[in-house]
Amino acid sequence: MALPTPNLDDRRFQDLVDEAKRMVQQRCPEWTDHNVSDPGVTLIETFAFMVDQLLYRLNRVPDLHYLKFLDLIGVQPFPPTAAVGDVTFWLSAAQENPIRVPVGTQVSSVRTEIEDSVVFTVTKKLDIVPSSLVRLALAAPGNTPVDRTDELADSGSIPVFSPVPQVGDTGGCSGCPTRCPVARC
Repeated sequence: MALPTPNLDDRRFQDLVDEAKRMVQQRCPEWTDHNVSDPGVTLIETFAFMVDQLLYRLNRVPDLHYLKFLDLIGVQPFPPTAAVGDVTFWLSAAQENPIRVPVGTQVSSVRTEIEDSVVFTVTKKLDIVPSSLVRLALAAPGNTPVDRTDELADSGSIPVFSPVPQVGDTGGCSGCPTRCPVARC
């Protein structure tokens, strides 16, 4: 990926002409004819055209020169590295035995009309182990946990929080560093 091209100077032809005419008014007040037909204005416009071309070229510094400029001020870019991302695998149905995702499995992002998909390769083995709820215990801060497994089995759902929010109502597992608002980690 190329470095973003910096705009080292954003002045254009008209900006340069206007700046030169202001300088002329300040430094040489006896020069009063600022029309296009004046030879002095013709010289100003000629030099502004030439400087505009130089600024155009300056703003198109090749990446190699840009890297050398950064090197002169002691800035070193990071070396190239492989992209890393988290991937979630979903089982199509519950499994009794662990499912192994082998190293080298390729996954890709969604291809759109604008962008091609990005392909990633799994670098570590992954076991998707079957899980099931064995016990459910809820506790308010400072209280002992209460086993609510039977209630969940009977009704299919139980409220995790009190109907009226109270100070200290948080979800998460005991020891969960994030204390997420949903009681699942």
